[in-house]
Parts: sequence; C-alpha cells; structure tokens
Amino acid sequence: MKNIYFLVVLLFVFSCNSDDDDAKLETDPETNKIALLKVDFLTNQFEGGKELEFSEAADFTISSTYESPGDFGSVQLYYDELNEKIFDGTIIWMGKGEMSFPEQLNSPNTFATLTTPIQQPDNSSIELVQYHEFSYYPENIDYTSIWNAIDNLQIVKNYRTSNPNAKINLFLYTPSVGMGDPADWDWYIYLKN
Repeated sequence: MKNIYFLVVLLFVFSCNSDDDDAKLETDPETNKIALLKVDFLTNQFEGGKELEFSEAADFTISSTYESPGDFGSVQLYYDELNEKIFDGTIIWMGKGEMSFPEQLNSPNTFATLTTPIQQPDNSSIELVQYHEFSYYPENIDYTSIWNAIDNLQIVKNYRTSNPNAKINLFLYTPSVGMGDPADWDWYIYLKN
C-alpha cells in the first residue's frame, strides 16, 4: 500500500513542472485582455473602465458596424479577429443615445493608481477608430490631456509594459448629434495586453 501511495506522489510531482505551467499560461483564455477606459470629452476626466477577456488571437484590430442616425442610429465595435463585441451604443439625432455594451463600467475609484505617471507614448502610437467613412473627430485632438487622465493608472502601466508596441486605439463616442451636446461625448481608449 505504501508503494502505491509513493507512486501516486511521484507521478504528481513529475506532472507539475514549470513547462506545463508556461504552456497553461500560453493557452489560458484570460491572458488575452482589452482594457477599455473612458475619459470625458470636455473635462478630460477619467470616468471608469472595464477589462474585457477573450480567447487567444495573434492580433487586435477593431472593426465596426454603423447605422447613420437619421433619427436613431448606432455604432458597434468588434475585436475583428474574434468577431467579439467591444462596444455598442446608440446615437440619437437631436437627443441622446447610450452605451449598452459593456453594460456597465467600473468606477474610477476601483482602479489602482501610481505615484509616478507613465510617460505619454508618441502620437504615432495612437490610432483613431474609423467606425464609418464619416467618423467624427475634432480637427485638433489634445492627446496630452486625454493621456494625462489615465497616465497614473496601474492597469495602463501593466498593459503598456506587457505590450509596449501595441497601438492605443482612441474612439470618440458621440451619442448626441445634430445639435448634439459635447458634454454628452466621451473618449474610449482601448489597450491590448
């Protein structure tokens, strides 16, 4: 009986080597994440965010569907390689639409902060999400103020450290158009780990 117990213990020890742990990390679906961070369009204040988890994919490209707001419209963004939704919101002419995916964001106070801000990447690292041929973006975007809203977040440091060459995707959600109110608008920053 002692021999069987000893054999089971040996098998367990030899089956738990570091190569298996590394392989598990490489195939673990939680290793592929997108951080979605929301910054107010007018005040450049961080308003919250969400970490989205996906199965593995070699690249991260954003695709979209867009319904022009004759009266009511919408915009959806997708993790193109996986055809997984990363944003969904309505757009209302002379009114105000709302984001429906993610259903809710984590509040700013749930994000760990740093004492030393992260240096802003070069503007060439920032890519505007072109969700439609007539995507609206201001002529002059203050990238520095947008970056300053998130440069002290631990999640930003983690993502930039794990994937320093990844593009930072910037999307301007305008739920109110026509006589839309810029106070309703928000920047959404997408980071890939």
